[in-house]
Amino acid sequence: MCFTDCSVFLLQNPGMNLDAAVRTLNQKAAEQKWHYFCDNGLAFTDDFYDRFLTTWETRRGSAKMPRRSQITPRDLKDVLRNIALFERISTNPSQYMFRLIGSGLTDIAGHVTGKTFEECVPAELVPRWNECGDLVLNSGQPLRFIGRVHFRGREYLDAEHLYVPLANDKDEPSFIMCLCRYTPRRSENEESWENQIASIPGALL
Repeated sequence: MCFTDCSVFLLQNPGMNLDAAVRTLNQKAAEQKWHYFCDNGLAFTDDFYDRFLTTWETRRGSAKMPRRSQITPRDLKDVLRNIALFERISTNPSQYMFRLIGSGLTDIAGHVTGKTFEECVPAELVPRWNECGDLVLNSGQPLRFIGRVHFRGREYLDAEHLYVPLANDKDEPSFIMCLCRYTPRRSENEESWENQIASIPGALL
């Protein structure tokens, strides 16, 4: 499969194979040297993400995904400082805006609430962020992303994030809520996120 845009792949394949879509995105990430990897197997390194994922599953019930209004700050009280929320405000092409950034993330991402990706993310990273968002919303599935930070002088950090899709009040896939965690690399030469990738069945890189 060529390195095509994942959102186009999904729109043209309504009965999509998520494994194939994720592999397409990871192939493009490797080609473009985006320094990240999508894991739809949700192979988290520990139980930090379990309660958040359980809340998402419980709130959605029989629906494809819960509405944004169904997940409250009380639901997130233990992890709120590590939560980011952004909204897809347009499509073709997609554009996203930050709606919330937790206090534990502002040192890394900045105070970006109310800003679009184009306003606060380096231009070369915007396509990567947009394609990740589109994959989450178009698939309707929680996804794990791991990689290396490449902005705001935080290149010494590795990232492990859980993204979950949320609908608006019309049940349209519109929001992505992220539980984010950053950890310092233990040495300049250590590629800890790449070591994680190597342990994932079918992984690239």
